[in-house]
Amino acid sequence: MSQHALELCTLLVNDIYGELSSRVFSTLLRYGRLPLPALIHHAHLPPRQLKHGLAVLIQQHLVLHYTSPEDETTQYEADWKNAYALVRSGKVIKLAEGRFGESAGGIISNLLLLGHAKVGDLVDAYGLGSSKTKSSVTAGVLQVNGKGLPNGMGNPHENSKSQDHFTCLGDLHTTLHTLFHAGFVAQVREGHFRSPVDSQNEAERAVMREKFPTGVKGTNAKMDFDKTVRERLIRWRDGSVEVNGINGFSHGMKRPSSTPMTNGSKRAKIRHGFANASGGHMGYEKDHDSLYLDENLVVRVNSEKFAVAMRSEQLVELSKRYIGETTSLVYAELLRQLEEKIRWCHDDLAVPETLEEEEKALPTVSTLEISANLSHEIDLASAIGGIADSQPVSDQAEKRSQNRPKKRRKRRRLDEDETTVEGEASADEGEGDEDEDIPKIDNDGSADDYLRNEVKQEPDEPDMASYSSDRQNRMMNINQHLQLLLHDSRRFVIRHGSRGLGEWKVNFRALTKMLRQMQLENTISQRFGGVATRLVRILIDKGKLDEKQVATMGLLKQKEIRSTLTAMHEAGHIELQEIPRDNNRQPSRTMYLWYFDPERCRQLMLEETYKAMARALQRAKEERTQVQSVIAKAERTDVVGKEDQYLSISERVALQRWRDKEEMLIGEVGRMDTMVGILRDF
Repeated sequence: MSQHALELCTLLVNDIYGELSSRVFSTLLRYGRLPLPALIHHAHLPPRQLKHGLAVLIQQHLVLHYTSPEDETTQYEADWKNAYALVRSGKVIKLAEGRFGESAGGIISNLLLLGHAKVGDLVDAYGLGSSKTKSSVTAGVLQVNGKGLPNGMGNPHENSKSQDHFTCLGDLHTTLHTLFHAGFVAQVREGHFRSPVDSQNEAERAVMREKFPTGVKGTNAKMDFDKTVRERLIRWRDGSVEVNGINGFSHGMKRPSSTPMTNGSKRAKIRHGFANASGGHMGYEKDHDSLYLDENLVVRVNSEKFAVAMRSEQLVELSKRYIGETTSLVYAELLRQLEEKIRWCHDDLAVPETLEEEEKALPTVSTLEISANLSHEIDLASAIGGIADSQPVSDQAEKRSQNRPKKRRKRRRLDEDETTVEGEASADEGEGDEDEDIPKIDNDGSADDYLRNEVKQEPDEPDMASYSSDRQNRMMNINQHLQLLLHDSRRFVIRHGSRGLGEWKVNFRALTKMLRQMQLENTISQRFGGVATRLVRILIDKGKLDEKQVATMGLLKQKEIRSTLTAMHEAGHIELQEIPRDNNRQPSRTMYLWYFDPERCRQLMLEETYKAMARALQRAKEERTQVQSVIAKAERTDVVGKEDQYLSISERVALQRWRDKEEMLIGEVGRMDTMVGILRDF
C-alpha cells in the first residue's frame, strides 16, 4: 500500500469515525498485521480506549481479525479498500435512490453508517416493530436516513422532510427484499471478517485434514488439492448455511414479525440469501403483504455489486458520447439486465481462462427481455431518423414485418380448429409457412408463439392488428439500436444467438481496457497537450521506437517532439531503453528507444490521484476550520431557517463562500474517485 493511499484512508476514517478510530486504523496500516498487545504498544493508547476504537472499526468492516487455532492468538489487520469505499458513500446512496426509490437509499445510508445490522434492529429503528420501541441503534440510524451524507460533508439541515420512509412493516421488508435480490445488500458471513490470506490458509488446512491426511504427492494430487481448496473458498464466500424458515424469509402474518420462526423441521440450504425453488423471485411470490425477512438475518452493503453498477454507468456514458442518448438508454437497460447475472467486476477465485473461453462464458440477454423492461416513454423511432431506413436489418426481421399479420390469423384458426389441411399450398401460403421465418426463443417455443399468445388476449380484431403492429415496430426499433451498438468500432455488444429475437453479450474486459486507455490518454493530453497523446498512441501501436522513427510516424520534426518526450519521461509516463552498439557503452554509440508501459502509467496515475484526493480533503477541512464559529452558529436549532435574522451580512457571506468551496472540493474528489474506479476497480 502506498503512502498517499494510507494518508487518504486515514483522513476518511478520521472524518467519519473520529480521532480514536483513525489512530488505531493508521497504526495497523503502518505496522501491518498485529496482535492486541503489540497494537496497544504501537498506538500508545490505554487498552480500554483502544478496544472501543477497535470495536467500531470491526463493526464497519475496516479491520479484519483471525484467531489462530494453534496458539489462539487474535491478529488484527486493516482493510484499506473498505476504508477507501467510504468516499463513495454519496454515490452509492444516490444510485440506490435512482433505481429503487428514496426509501431504498435510506436503508443503504443506514447500513453504511452501521456497517452491518440485523433486520430486526432495522425494523425497531424505523419504529415498525411490534413493541413500537426503538433499539439502541435508533439514534445512529435516523441521523443518516433519507438524504443524509455519512461522509460528514453534508449539511444536516438541508433536508427538512420526515426521515421515516416506511409507513408499514411490509414496505420495509419489500424494499429490503428488492435490494437483496438485486445484490446491493448481502448477508454477512464469517469470511467477511477474515483476510483472503487467512481464508486461504484455513481452507488448505481443512482440505489437507479431510482429504489428504498423508500429504499431497504428485502433479495430479496437487491439481486436485488446488481445485478442492478453491471450491471450499467459493462455498465459504457465497454461503451455504441453514437457517430457520426458507431462505431467511417467512410468509404471511400468522405471527408477529418480532416472533422468531419456529418451524424448525423445514430447513433449506440457501445461496445468496435465496432458496432454490420455483415461482416469483428465486422461489418466492412477489407479494408485498406476505414477504418478510428473518429478523435474525444480518445484512450489509455489497460494495462489489455497486462497483458493477458504476461500471455500467460509465459504459452508458461512453455509448451516449459516441452514438446518442436514446441508444444509450437501450444499452443501459441491456446492462441492467446483465447485472442480475454478474456479482462482481473481478472474481479473484475464478480459474484463469483463455479469451475465447472467457467470452463464451459471458452472460447473455435477449431482445425480448430488453423490450419487456425498457420504458415505453422512450421515443425509439425518431432517434434513428434517416439511419433507420439505411441501417441493415436481418432478413428474418423483414420477413416478419411483411408476413406476420397473415400468419397470426391463419395459425390462430388452425389452433382453434385443431385440424390438418391436406393438399398443395398456394404461393402465399407457402411463404407464410416457412419455418426459417420463425425466430426461436428457447426449447419450449418460438417467438411467433409468444407473439400469438399476446395477440389472443386482444378481443377486438382491429385493436389486435394495431397492437401487433406497434409491438413489431418497437422490436424493430430496439433491434436497430442494438445494431448500432454492434457495428460501432468500440463493439459495445456482441451478437450471440437468435433466442428471444436475438441474444447479446458484452465483453467487459475489452471495454474496461478501452476505458482505461482513454482515461490515460485524457490525463496525458491535459498535462502535456495533444501532441503527447499522438506520440503515446504511436508507441502503443508500434512498440519501442527511437526518436527519429517517432517523429516520422507522427509527421513532426524531431526538435518539436523532443521536449514533449522528455517531459513525459520525467513524469514517468513513458520509458527510455538504452541499447549500446558495442561494449564501450559510449552515448554516441548507444540507441535510445522510447516505449509506453500502460500498467506502470496506470499505477503512477493512481498514486497521483490518491495524493490529490487527500490534499482536497485536507483543504476542505482547513476551510471549515477557518469559519467554524460561523458554522456552529448557523447550525443552532434556533438559527436554522432564520439565517437572515440572526446572522450578519459578513457571516452570511463567509458561510456561503465556505459552502461553495466545500462543494467544489467534494465535487473534485468525486470526479477523481470515478477515475480511480476506471483505473483500479472496473
